[in-house]
Amino acid sequence: MNVPPHKLVSHLNNVARNLRGQTALPYSRASLGVASALLRHGLVSNVTLGTPTHPNPTAFATLTPSAQRVWVNFKHRNGLPVMRRISLVSKSSIRKFVSREELGRILLGKETRNIHGAGTGEVFVVKVPADRSRNRKGADIYMEGWEAYRAGLGGEVICRAS
Repeated sequence: MNVPPHKLVSHLNNVARNLRGQTALPYSRASLGVASALLRHGLVSNVTLGTPTHPNPTAFATLTPSAQRVWVNFKHRNGLPVMRRISLVSKSSIRKFVSREELGRILLGKETRNIHGAGTGEVFVVKVPADRSRNRKGADIYMEGWEAYRAGLGGEVICRAS
């Protein structure tokens, strides 16, 4: 099941603002990749595969693709969500691709290609090109901005979160 990035990002933003502990996203490479990048940066506490009703990795493999879900648990500190906001950068009408050098400028806080620079504690999720020789495929093509920069890659800037 293919989930458009704008639905994924708006769902995560709404759930984080409503102070819910967890949410289920329809399973796709994009939803798993974005959630994993947020997990690696510490904005969410757990990412698990499961059913529409609860996280259950063992039952995940037996489900039909339309029933498979990615469960995301949000971190809270002093009653407030750690992830304050997440917003879409690359839209379906205007997709934003950057080179490694442009990505470096964005991560250092400078505006490039009409993408505002990163603020303090802000994370960018970048969709990099698949490369089977380096075993980079599926959800692994979604990286946090600094991961992509260190790997010498540019790509499509999907979203930013803080």
